[in-house]
Amino acid sequence: NLWMLIDGAIATGMMLTISLSGPAERLAPSRPTSRILGPQMLASVGGIVLMNWLFSAMSYVWLFRQDWFRCNEHSAAESEATKWWLQGDNYESSIMSFVSTFQFINNGFVVNYGYLHRAKWYKNYALLTVWAFLMAFVSYMLLADPNQVGCAFRLNCGTSSALEGLGYGTPTWKIEPYNSPLGHNVIPQASRYKLWGYCLGNMAATNLWQIFVINGPVRRLLQKKKPLRRLKVKL
Repeated sequence: NLWMLIDGAIATGMMLTISLSGPAERLAPSRPTSRILGPQMLASVGGIVLMNWLFSAMSYVWLFRQDWFRCNEHSAAESEATKWWLQGDNYESSIMSFVSTFQFINNGFVVNYGYLHRAKWYKNYALLTVWAFLMAFVSYMLLADPNQVGCAFRLNCGTSSALEGLGYGTPTWKIEPYNSPLGHNVIPQASRYKLWGYCLGNMAATNLWQIFVINGPVRRLLQKKKPLRRLKVKL
């Protein structure tokens, strides 16, 4: 279900609305880059990929320092291998699911900065609407107590008996038994807000990279010090 959300809603929705960004009101003094493997494109994509990778890796460092996680690590020997679609019923998969889903939403947002050649990013109302809905939807799954929406994605949920043992009451919806001895992957409330703030920090870092390095003062400084050699055409 999570990959259907990413491929069907996030990737498709953000891709379609990015294309609705209008042109700038005035022509820019220079052309946009046409080099797919040029320094600007490589720095933009490479910087975002590297930061996302680092934030993903550090989320596991954070996870393994949590008292509620220790002794509840996923063990392939204790889960039924034939139920491959339930191999994500653990904290490790749950944490990475939330981190990567916020990254997918943000990846569509950072390329909306039009800089000189497109309209201002805040004028793409369709993209902002889709982005706000997706952010609210995923944030609800992360921050809310176990509910039918999160359980549909096997996130912040568990078997009926496990949820009752945690004090959440008996769920009124059907939940397929969890493929783990623990029986749930519910993140404690305080840690949910920490993880949410961590994901927002990841998003802020990539946006700052795009604004100040790729399109901002760092780019202008490098243009002055090391201008690109352009092909001279003799007529």
